[in-house]
Amino acid sequence: MSDQPESVLFTYLAPFVGVLLVAVGIGAAVPGGYALIQDEISTCGEPTIAVEGPEATERRFNETTPQVARFEFEELSTAEQTAFTEALSDPRGEAHVSGDFPNAVQFRNGSIVRYEGQRHYVTVVSENPCFDAAPLQFPLGVFAIAFGVVGILTPPLYRKLVALEASADS
Repeated sequence: MSDQPESVLFTYLAPFVGVLLVAVGIGAAVPGGYALIQDEISTCGEPTIAVEGPEATERRFNETTPQVARFEFEELSTAEQTAFTEALSDPRGEAHVSGDFPNAVQFRNGSIVRYEGQRHYVTVVSENPCFDAAPLQFPLGVFAIAFGVVGILTPPLYRKLVALEASADS
C-alpha cells in the first residue's frame, strides 16, 4: 500500500456522481438540442396525407357507399391541392400539407376527393407533431455534462494535488 491518504469522496464518489451527471446531461441535451433545430431538419407540424389511385379507391368501396366526407378538387385549399397532386405523383402516394389545412378533421377520418372525374380516397397518415422541450433543457444538459466530466476527472486531479503537496513538504 502507498503511504498517501486515500479519500473515498474524491476516489469513488465524485467519479460516480460525475458519470450520473453525464448520463442525465445527455438525456437532457439531446432532445433539448433536437427541439431547437427540428424546424430546419424535419417536417414538424406538417401532416402527411396518403392518396389512393382511382383503382384502389374503387376496390376499397366496391359495393358500399362510405359515410365519409366528399370534396371536389377545386374545393380544397391551395396547400391541400398541392399536397394532393404531389401525392398522386409520389410512388408511395404520400405528401406533406404545408400551409392552410381547413379540411384536416375530414381528412383524418378519410375522405373522397374527385379529381379529373375520378374518385380518390385521401387520409392523414401522420400528424408529424413538433417536439416540445423546456427552454433551458439544452443548456442545462450541456452544463450537467461538463460538470460530470469534472467529477470524472477528480481522482487524477486529486492524486496530482496530493503529490504536489507531498513534494512541497519534502
